Amino acid sequence: MGWKVVHLTKTCKIKVKDENLLLCFKEESNLEENIKVSINDIDFILFDSTKFSITGKAIELLNKKGVATLFIDEEFHPSSILIPYHTHTLLTEMANIQISITQEFKAKAWQNIIKSKISNQSITLKYWNKKEFNELESLSKKVQLFDSNNDEAQSARIYWKSLFENKTFRREQGSEDIINSMLNYSYAILRATMARSLSVSGFLPVFGIWHQNRYNAFNLVDDLIEPFRAFCDLHIKILLNTKYSQSLYLNIPIKRDLVKLLTLECVKINGGISTLSKAIEIFVKNYKRAVLKDDISLIVFPSINEDLFKNECF
Repeated sequence: MGWKVVHLTKTCKIKVKDENLLLCFKEESNLEENIKVSINDIDFILFDSTKFSITGKAIELLNKKGVATLFIDEEFHPSSILIPYHTHTLLTEMANIQISITQEFKAKAWQNIIKSKISNQSITLKYWNKKEFNELESLSKKVQLFDSNNDEAQSARIYWKSLFENKTFRREQGSEDIINSMLNYSYAILRATMARSLSVSGFLPVFGIWHQNRYNAFNLVDDLIEPFRAFCDLHIKILLNTKYSQSLYLNIPIKRDLVKLLTLECVKINGGISTLSKAIEIFVKNYKRAVLKDDISLIVFPSINEDLFKNECF
């Protein structure tokens, strides 16, 4: 896996040259600038403009190398992702295994996912010296199988009200205010990264643990990103407090700072410290081991290292 994040905002033609990407930019003066990027160095590529063209060979190469790819529409909203279709030799076997996962495994997995999500929300509030972190910490410890008490929703009501100190703020996917826009953008990046890791590991994302929407091709993605959402929330809160307190709308500098989260070493996982992108890969690998061995204890969950996060972000 590479380490670079490529964020394309200008009119561009993307081709392949010598098994690497060639980015061809045309300036207003009609001068052309060509930039060659090693495909092995790229972890994530974000097409933040509709004014680009890409060859079929370039798409094939991105898929072959497992590069997470996200496309943005004309209204600057995430619109689609590109993931490899046949990257795993045991795809059919994995599909059958996914279909055969027991309800007991799903119940325990979802319980632990929500525990981890609320725990990271608690760490986020603690980072900002919010007294409500204690309440979330207690909630995280009493989550039941399949979150039957709906502790996730209880946590959300406390969390959002406390984190952004705004009585009128409501977490809504379609809202255009700066906070919701930054959250939606970050979560889309997170979603694309998780989809890539699941596909490379042989999973069919349509088969979820909790999410079972018949119109959603990424149910499993939406299940497994839950413990990672708070990393985006903390990053956004820091950016709003330090750089963008007066911003009303998303712009290119904000988007680039949001994308940088993938490369921040802000995650405690599996006994070490990792970038967010690498942590997702580790998380998926351990989830796969747990599924194959039918052993929920093999799933290793991420935790926010608030001290390192602070050092990285300031």
